[in-house]
Amino acid sequence: MSAAEAASPERTTTMKVRQRNRDALARIAAHLGRSSLDEALEEVLFAYESLSAVEALTADQILAWQREAREWAETSVEVVDE
Repeated sequence: MSAAEAASPERTTTMKVRQRNRDALARIAAHLGRSSLDEALEEVLFAYESLSAVEALTADQILAWQREAREWAETSVEVVDE
């Protein structure tokens, strides 16, 4: 591997997955309008990580989150076209 490849954040690899999982990911990609399985996988991983973060919240944190959401929902914002 060259130094440029090692420094690149966009390095790729291969992995073995069962065909049914690859096909399921392809269906998700099509549903999301993504052009690649990699983009669909990013969405799946983001959703998993987001759900995991929410599951880790304590009851007090959830209440604070709900309070903040209510405050934002009640905020009146004037939109000005420039």
